[in-house]
Amino acid sequence: MGPMTREVAEVPVEATFALRKQLLRSDRADLGLRMPDDDLPGAFHLAVFDGTGEAVGVATCTPSNPEFDARQPAYRLRQMAVHPDYQGQRVGSALFAAALSRLRAQRVATLWAESRDTSLGFYTAHGMRAVPERHHTVRGVAYTDVVLDLG
Repeated sequence: MGPMTREVAEVPVEATFALRKQLLRSDRADLGLRMPDDDLPGAFHLAVFDGTGEAVGVATCTPSNPEFDARQPAYRLRQMAVHPDYQGQRVGSALFAAALSRLRAQRVATLWAESRDTSLGFYTAHGMRAVPERHHTVRGVAYTDVVLDLG
């Protein structure tokens, strides 16, 4: 992996697959890399690349109505992943900021995510809050829904 800028680009969903497979689906051969909502109208996919053109951070935003009370329209941030060699270098923050900018320009009211509990600190540091009583565990991984009112 080479040097990297924090410039975020909108990419086809397929550009997110390598990191999804490596970081989010490595233990789930039963699941595909394409999510059911990846191709919904309004969905978009973001990436940060290193100097060799390899994606080092990815995220997807899809229109989605959460199963808790939230202002509409709402979008879900999902399949966010940053290569371990680039964690702590603000790649995730750049992806998050780019998503917020686009969603605010579209006048989206709510952003939400289903956060792994190991990532809760990232989301709360970026202004999201845990949704009360929205916790679950899948195959030993604990998740909590988080939400941000975009005003």
